[in-house]
Amino acid sequence: MKRSNQLKVFTLTVMISMLLALAQNTFAHTRLRVPVIEENTANHGSTYNDVVIGHGCQNTTDGASTIDTLGTVIVFPDGKDSIITVNGAPHDGTLFDFIVKGVIPITKVQDRSIFTHEDYIKAQDGLTNVGFWVGGGSGLRAGFRGLFPFTTAGVVIQPDSCVKSITFVTAIADICEITDPSGFTDATVQLWTPAVGSIYDGAGLHGYDSPATLKVNRSATPLPESCGEGVDVVVKPSAEQLNRDLQIKLDGQKIWPR
Repeated sequence: MKRSNQLKVFTLTVMISMLLALAQNTFAHTRLRVPVIEENTANHGSTYNDVVIGHGCQNTTDGASTIDTLGTVIVFPDGKDSIITVNGAPHDGTLFDFIVKGVIPITKVQDRSIFTHEDYIKAQDGLTNVGFWVGGGSGLRAGFRGLFPFTTAGVVIQPDSCVKSITFVTAIADICEITDPSGFTDATVQLWTPAVGSIYDGAGLHGYDSPATLKVNRSATPLPESCGEGVDVVVKPSAEQLNRDLQIKLDGQKIWPR
């Protein structure tokens, strides 16, 4: 009996250790500080948030995250050629079917506490912000975490739709060395991107197909009775958008990737 109890305690200890390791690894990923928000309107102000870099890049000796981060870039789905699913099924329409503005408005909060430069990433119309980048200066030292503030506003679910939530899948790259895509390794970049067939998929790398997400819950209007339990919508950026938008340009010149 004593041996049986010891075995149970040992098994439980191992399971707890594995869960703690998994939790620490998950929390160390680059994520949004507030991953779930309520829908809002311009009249109700903005929802303040942060991109949180959990760790630097991994060295080739022991795989530890000891390489400093030179900058980061984040892109949200632009709603033009995005990949949309409704309860897991493909949707052929646009974001206007689900949210009033057909896009998630992004505003960068100016902050140079870590990096010296920052700027928006514009949609093809040259007007809409689909993301932003930060970089330059001494960078983010390995072993420290970085918070990069931004806001979302006017994310309003179509009142007559059956949407109970809409999740925006982002694409983020934490850059540790300036390379071209052929030089992407765990030592040069941390790719937190959806695997949609872009040059940033990062197959085999540390963060493969584990992007940060922003879920918006319906709260401004009641779900129509005819909708039953409602539907969950997921929106991902397309490969075309990522190949076009997930980059850093300074004064019109492309800095990353080469």
